[in-house]
Amino acid sequence: MTFMENKSTHLQQLFTEGTELLQAGNAAQALICFKDALAIDPENPQFHLYAGAALHDLGRYGEAVDSYHNAIRVAPQMGEAYNNLGNSQMALGRHSEAVASFSHAAGLLVSSPVPLTARATSLQALGRITESEADCRRALQRDPNFAAAHWNLALNLLLQGRYTEGWPEYEWRWLKPDFTSPSRHTDIPLWDGSPLEGRTILLHAEQGFGDAIQFVRYAPLVAQRGGIVVLECHSQLVSLFQGVAGVKEVIPFGSPLPSFACQAPLLSLPRLFETTIQNIPSACPYLSVVAEKRRKWSDLVSWYPAGLKVGLVWAGKSYPDPLRSFRLAELAPLAGAGVTFFSLQLGTGSDQSSSPPPGIGLVDLVHHIDDFADTAALIEQLDLVISIDTAVAHLAGALGKPVWLLLPFAPDWRWMVGQSDSLWYPTMRLFRQEQPGEWVPVIKRIAECLPKK
Repeated sequence: MTFMENKSTHLQQLFTEGTELLQAGNAAQALICFKDALAIDPENPQFHLYAGAALHDLGRYGEAVDSYHNAIRVAPQMGEAYNNLGNSQMALGRHSEAVASFSHAAGLLVSSPVPLTARATSLQALGRITESEADCRRALQRDPNFAAAHWNLALNLLLQGRYTEGWPEYEWRWLKPDFTSPSRHTDIPLWDGSPLEGRTILLHAEQGFGDAIQFVRYAPLVAQRGGIVVLECHSQLVSLFQGVAGVKEVIPFGSPLPSFACQAPLLSLPRLFETTIQNIPSACPYLSVVAEKRRKWSDLVSWYPAGLKVGLVWAGKSYPDPLRSFRLAELAPLAGAGVTFFSLQLGTGSDQSSSPPPGIGLVDLVHHIDDFADTAALIEQLDLVISIDTAVAHLAGALGKPVWLLLPFAPDWRWMVGQSDSLWYPTMRLFRQEQPGEWVPVIKRIAECLPKK
């Protein structure tokens, strides 16, 4: 075998090994293979493309952008490189640049719905809602069964308040390969919304805690249609949900289940009940506090001064939305308000509780919290909750507690656009970013609304 044949064989081996490692989720080892290949053949666009994919999977988005630019420099007509470039630019929050990259990709990959679907996401992040919807529909013209385009269209329509159109599109979530929840209980018939006449129905939570808290409000309505309601949910929600009207039994995920006549995921219930913005079941509270927990938290909070008590949440999970977080230090403008602040921050960002901004005496009792029933009991002892878009905000709203919600420029669909109140939670007030990433004006408005000493 000649030297050139040996080189070609070695490169093919590196590329094959790298792609297999990438598909198996081992991006770090895959990147080593692609870099070794680039050391031998630095002008190969495929190696740059796949190195960029590995870097993206590792969260090294800036380096991924550089890698895709190298691929495009060598192969200016490589649509996949433009599409991947847009994905990494989105991850960096550079949505205007991402729109341009996806536009290039859509022009080169003329039969693919992928770049149009991705461009729709970036357009929506920029507040260009109508253009985003149009891109979703163009993507579906290219492939009517492309689940990601249906999903994006669902989020777009729901954001606009077009619920009648949006709920059927939302059902495509189960066909989206990277959807955050597994499809459960497909061996049990899906409830069609008809009278249940004493049959037992399994309602099961999906997605995050906040989704479960928001949509468990439909369980009493299912019971009113004659169903014996059993609810399956995250273990952290079991105690809280045991008090929901009409629910006979609450079972944590992973526990054995009895037989059922039918089933329904919680977020399919708005479609089955033909929910519009005019008939949202918005009566609150629909969650209550366990008596034992009430006694526990009444005792704990009683040690602190009388006066206004305000709970704070400042950080959420980085996935799926890294934009709904800020640092506790950014709440410094709230100092001087005549209130006692209590941390409701668990998990990400909770370490910041030990060093609050000057002038904010933050009480941190979260080490006493075992589950959401505890969090609910703590919230009950407070006068107000100030929170970014997390499950705690949903919980406060479901308890009928005043809650001020800080929203990023591109909000989740359920908060719609432009409103200062919530159709889902009557006691909720919305404070929206006017420019992407700018929390300072939002926090300033909140500080102005708080009473002063």
